[in-house]
Amino acid sequence: MDIRHQKILAAIVKEYSEAANPVGSKEIVERYGLKVSSATIRNDMAELEAQGYIMQPHKSAGRVPTDKGYRFFINELMRRFELSEKERKILRDEVHKLKLVHEQLGRSISHLLAQVSGQAAFALLPNEASATGLSKIIGEPELSDPKIVKDVTELFENIDSYSSRLVKKSEVTAEAFIGGESPIPVPKNLSLVVQNVQFKGGKKGVIGIVGPKRMSYAKNLSLLEYLSKLISGAAVIILIIKM
Repeated sequence: MDIRHQKILAAIVKEYSEAANPVGSKEIVERYGLKVSSATIRNDMAELEAQGYIMQPHKSAGRVPTDKGYRFFINELMRRFELSEKERKILRDEVHKLKLVHEQLGRSISHLLAQVSGQAAFALLPNEASATGLSKIIGEPELSDPKIVKDVTELFENIDSYSSRLVKKSEVTAEAFIGGESPIPVPKNLSLVVQNVQFKGGKKGVIGIVGPKRMSYAKNLSLLEYLSKLISGAAVIILIIKM
C-alpha cells in the first residue's frame, strides 16, 4: 500500500471512529491536506475498496473500514497512544490504594477499565471474574440490533467460562481481536482487546475491553498494558473506585 493510500485509510479509520458516519472524499480533502483533488481521493478509495480495506455501506455513501482495514491500521499504521498524565495519575492513585482483600480485585479493575476507556470491560483473575460497563456501549449504533445486545449481554454474564481461551501460557503484550477474529463469542461488529496479568506465585489472569470496532485501539491497548504493569506481581490488592 503506497503512502497516500495509507494516509487515506488512517483518515477513514479516525473519522469513522469519532463520528460513526461513512467518510467521503471531500471530508478527507478538507481535513487532511493531501494536496490532491476529491476525484483523486475517490479513485484511491475505490482501489482500497477493491483491495478489501474499506467498504461502502450504502450507495452514494462514504466509506467505512472493513475488518481487514482495521487490522492493517493496528499492525502497520497505528502509533501507540500515550495515556494523558491525568489518566495515568488516576490509574496510579487507584493502584496505590490496593491494600485490602484479593476477592474484590476483579470487580474493581473492571470498573476502572470501563470508567477510563468508556467501553465495557472485564477482569478474569485467579479467584474472581467480573464484567461491567455494558451501559456504556448499549446506545452505540453498532448495538441497535436487539439480537446483538442479547449476545453481548450473554457473553458478559458467562465471561468466567472463557478464561482458559484468553489467558496465555506466556507473557504477551496487549492484543486486539477485530470482529470475527475473537477467540470468544464477541458479536462480529464489536472488537475485543485483552492483556495478560501476572501475579506472584505464577498465577495468571486477563483483563479486557469490549466495544465497537471503531474503538480507540491505541488508547485501549495502552490502557491495558499500563494497568497490567501497575498490578502485575501484586499478591493482595484491591482497587477502590470512586464512581
